[in-house]
Order: sequence, then C-alpha cells, then structure tokens
Amino acid sequence: MIGTPNITLAERIALVKELGAIYFRPNSVFLDKWNGNCSECQAAISEGIGLILTIRNNGGLGQPTTPPTDYNVFKQILGEILDKYPPELLVVENEENSAALFYDGTPQEYLQELSVACEVAHSKAIKCTNGGLVSMLVTGLVANHYLEQGDPAKADEYLLRALSPEEYQQYQNMSQELKLEQLNKGKALLAGYKTSGADYVNFHWYNADTPALQEAVDYLESMTGLVTMTNEVGQHNEEPQQVTDVMGKIVELNIPYAVWFSVDSNKARALIDTNGSLRPNGEAFKTFINGMFIKGDIDKDGDVDIFDYNLMIENFGKTGCGNIADLDSDCDVDIFDYNILVENFGKKI
Repeated sequence: MIGTPNITLAERIALVKELGAIYFRPNSVFLDKWNGNCSECQAAISEGIGLILTIRNNGGLGQPTTPPTDYNVFKQILGEILDKYPPELLVVENEENSAALFYDGTPQEYLQELSVACEVAHSKAIKCTNGGLVSMLVTGLVANHYLEQGDPAKADEYLLRALSPEEYQQYQNMSQELKLEQLNKGKALLAGYKTSGADYVNFHWYNADTPALQEAVDYLESMTGLVTMTNEVGQHNEEPQQVTDVMGKIVELNIPYAVWFSVDSNKARALIDTNGSLRPNGEAFKTFINGMFIKGDIDKDGDVDIFDYNLMIENFGKTGCGNIADLDSDCDVDIFDYNILVENFGKKI
C-alpha cells in the first residue's frame, strides 16, 4: 500500500512493481460513494497486479463506518464492485474494533456485515476476510491470554517486547474499564469470524519483535481456527533490519498474504520518501523480495514456466523502468531479459 503526496498514480503502481510486490491495496472503496469507477483498482489490474481490496459501507475522512441498514442495497453495490474489479481477496471494513476511527458498530453488527459480504464474495469465487484487528489490541489480547493462564510476569514481559516504550506506557495508562471493553470486543470478534464466512483472520502489525509476532499468530489461529494474514504490516521507523526480520518471519510462518503499509503517518514510516525514492527500508524490502524468487519468475508464483514466457513475449520491446519482464532492470525488455528467462526455464523454488 503506497501513498505519498508528490507522485502520480502511475508512478505509485510502477513503485509496486519495482519493489517486487504482486498485490496492491488501494484506498478503501466506499459503497455509499460508489459511482462505478475505482482508478486505483483499474491502474493495478491494467499492470497485472492483484488487488487486496478493502470495502467500507460509508464514513471516511475521519468518520467511522456505520453498519448497513439495507442489506439488499449493500449486496447489489458490492456485487457490482466485485464484478468490475475482481480482487484476489476482499477485506470487509478496516480495523473493525476501532469505534472512534473506523467502525461505529457492535461486534454482532460487524459480524453480520462480514457474513453478508463473504456470501457475495464466495458466490463469485473470491476469498474474504475481516478488516484487520489493530496491532495494539492483538498485543493486548495475547498478554491477557497469559494473564488468564495465571502468568502475569509473562504477560508483562510480552507487552515490553511487543510494544515500543511509548506504546507500553500508553497501554499501562489505559483505564481498566476501557481495556476490558476493548479486550471483550476483540474476543467477540475472534469468536465470530469463522462462522461469518471469513477465509482468514486478518490483523495489523507494527512491532519489530519477531517472537512476539509468532506468539500473536499462534494466539489468533488458536482462537479462530483460521489461518492468519495481514493487509497492514509496517513500522514506526525507517530501520531496514525490521523489514528484513519481520518479512522473514512472515515467510517462515507461511502467512499467505502480507501487505506492507508504505504511508507516512503519525505512527508509520513509508518505504519511500515524499518524491518516490526508496528509503533504506524500501531498499531492504526490494532486496528481500528479489531474494525470494528465481530470476525469470515474472509472475512470482514460484516457478519459471509458460506463463512467464507469455509475459515476456507480451512485454518484449517495451521500454521504461518498472516493467515486470525487465529482468536485468535496465529499463527495457530485450534479448538479455529473454536469455535470463530461457536460462532459468523450468526452475522451481
């Protein structure tokens, strides 16, 4: 997910390809504002990049979503969106536990919306997941689990590892009433994802400690019976090693989808600067992805085959940086790229 104020949409999509990503998370599509078009969706699809698509019923610009009141209308509009821009994965709302920012409804109201959305998605052979539990809540749920097991020292030790010093203090200063309210909401949501039709349990993550990430994944999967994924993993800094370590753990854990949040905000730092140049953490991301695939694996599915050959022929002769078939990164697709493909044809990871 790439956002920066000084580059065009085309440049953003080119950066997705330069970084080696095969999926793109566009800005949320709002059902109440749907006019038949999503320029970000179209730009990604036109370049052969899959969509991890978040839909929201309404809200935006600092206003949380309120639950649908007419599910017939909801299903009709969602169906139109999925028909025009079929995603790899549908994400229903964003951070559904965050009432102040993103979803002003009860867990039961959210789970009903998730159930209806997943029904529509599944009717079109599209996978579906929840909006993504906030990183802080996931950390709190794991720590609370240790408390409930009678190990307060382990709970506190987990919080110290998984949170920054500022976040740890923020969590400790939270009133018991508010903390309990959030934990109960999180538990209620976890209890309902699978029966609501979700194919995965989606969470957000910004912490550098990889053992803490593994503990979070273990907890979420044990509570839901679903495989984890994340449509928002990022960092509070520009440290390259955090990118390498966290992405390495994601691969080790066989997490099927992971979308890096590359947007500068109060709590996040992007992989790119405001003009679109890769920061050190962006270079680390690109290096990691490149190391995961065989040269010639243009579609990045783990082997070099006829589908990669077809992409090479389709792009042969094209110039411009960021082309998926530009295997030697010299900004044109030529005989040298073709030779790399032929040399590696038939290889698998």
